[in-house]
Amino acid sequence: MRTSRFNHSKLTRALNLKLSAPLKSVSGRSASGSVDRIETMDALMLMVMRCVLAVTALIIIWTDPSGPERWVALTYASLALYCVYSGILVLISYRFDWTVPPRACHWADVLFYGYLVGLTEGTNSIFFYFFFFAIMVASFSRGFKEGLAVTLASFTVLATVGSTVAPGGAGFELNRTLIRPGYLFVFGYMIAYWGGYESLLRRRLKLLQEINNLWNPRFGVDHVIGSNLERLLEFYDASSSILVFRRATSPPGSAMYRASAGKPGQSMQPSSIVEGAAAALLRLPDTLAAFYHDPAVSWRNRFCGYSAQDPAGLQQSSAFLGELTALANLLDAQAFITVPYAQRDGTAGRLYVIAARGSFSQSDIDFLIQVSSTMATVVENMYLMEELISNASEHERLKISRDLHDTTIQPYVGLKLALDALQRAAGTGNPLSPRIKELIDMSDMTIRDLRGYAATLKEKTSMPGDFLVAAMNKQAERMQRFYGINVEVKSDISQQLTGRMAAEAFQIISEGLSNVLRHTAAKRAFVDVLCEDSSLLLKIGNDASAGRPDAGEFTPRSIYERTRALGGELSVAQRGDGYTVVHVTIPM
Repeated sequence: MRTSRFNHSKLTRALNLKLSAPLKSVSGRSASGSVDRIETMDALMLMVMRCVLAVTALIIIWTDPSGPERWVALTYASLALYCVYSGILVLISYRFDWTVPPRACHWADVLFYGYLVGLTEGTNSIFFYFFFFAIMVASFSRGFKEGLAVTLASFTVLATVGSTVAPGGAGFELNRTLIRPGYLFVFGYMIAYWGGYESLLRRRLKLLQEINNLWNPRFGVDHVIGSNLERLLEFYDASSSILVFRRATSPPGSAMYRASAGKPGQSMQPSSIVEGAAAALLRLPDTLAAFYHDPAVSWRNRFCGYSAQDPAGLQQSSAFLGELTALANLLDAQAFITVPYAQRDGTAGRLYVIAARGSFSQSDIDFLIQVSSTMATVVENMYLMEELISNASEHERLKISRDLHDTTIQPYVGLKLALDALQRAAGTGNPLSPRIKELIDMSDMTIRDLRGYAATLKEKTSMPGDFLVAAMNKQAERMQRFYGINVEVKSDISQQLTGRMAAEAFQIISEGLSNVLRHTAAKRAFVDVLCEDSSLLLKIGNDASAGRPDAGEFTPRSIYERTRALGGELSVAQRGDGYTVVHVTIPM
């Protein structure tokens, strides 16, 4: 059997090309474009249905001999205006791609249908059925609460207007006056419940899709876990979401990730947690899922504010009420839900969602178990991908390190030796000796940098984030010493800046200063490095007064390619004080 050779360099290049492209997730259309398009088509279809309903009603009362007996012209004119209004909404919805109909539309429909009922025969009016359309739109686009609110409003409007304008005497029908509002309330509640549940299922499906999206391995596991916790926070409108677990692999110990409302980016780094606190949060059995509500908050919580079950055996139990009460006190929570978290490498823990308002149900337990399982699978895949990339890139680093020593460092050493010989031949009295000495110093510094770079590649070490400022200052000192360019360095670096990101930032800054040296005549420049929220901001500027007049119109190609590979953005601006500034934003 013929065996194929494993080409590490090709694999590395392929992975870089595939994984370096920026991925959109929470709100990007690339992650959920199909869902957004479906919602847009639903919104347009609802607008078309309103228009069809209005036109049909106008045709029916125009052709039906038993049409309205009073205010006939006003009824026809009102329906004609409603047809025009519905047609305009269709055009606007098609033009602007509404994902959901505006909330004001179905409330305006309720008021207009009440007006039509008042014009035509009260509760006997055929426009009684129109209320169901408004309830359906509210329920399927904005959920159960909105559907129930529209149902109650429709019931009130129909009962009030119908009883007010109902014909008196022998024409008064008590059964229709009482029964039709009752029909509207009962069936409206059913529509609101089904529509709200359909909307909830769609949101759940979208959340699972976003969690299970392909992730860029450059961001790391911490970013994946933190982003998913923030998604859960937004989904449940919760006050915080927590993932705590004990690692079964290196490094051993416990870790906790926490996302809190109003603190974006906090969840991207694990928090230190002592073993006692971890044991308290992991006190429940490894397979138990439960939710808990403080019984002192409402009378409902005393009867249905607690549930615990074993997902494996699907058996509910009330034996853990004391443990859940203790957890509520520890978390300072009035309501929370918790499910087990487990990876196939033996890592086990718990996922918590703490709500400041609202409540949880048995359906939330089942859904959150799926979320926990999906998150664990995504993290496992991230670890496998990182290991694959690490193994492939290790071989590539060793090859580059050897090539660098043979093809670059050795010629520089030969150049330095030749310059030494030239200096000795020139003698100390020669006016060119100081300039030759500067060239010797520059070549010696370059050789040291290249050897350090080759050693870093070979030993698989990266620049610590704290050393980025020191490296920039050293680069600025070199620019001032050899080329007379004054570089001002400012930095505000947080703990989120990892060694890998610091190394990428240093390469971009070095390339930017090299562009200032090679392509401009500037003698003043600056470098700003800022960590803002979950992004790294780099600003590299130079005095363009002595440069080309179109200096603000260029795009540094090498910096642009590096930034794009890191999923970032680049822009070039010409400031009013005469500085050309390259702005680089890279997500961390």
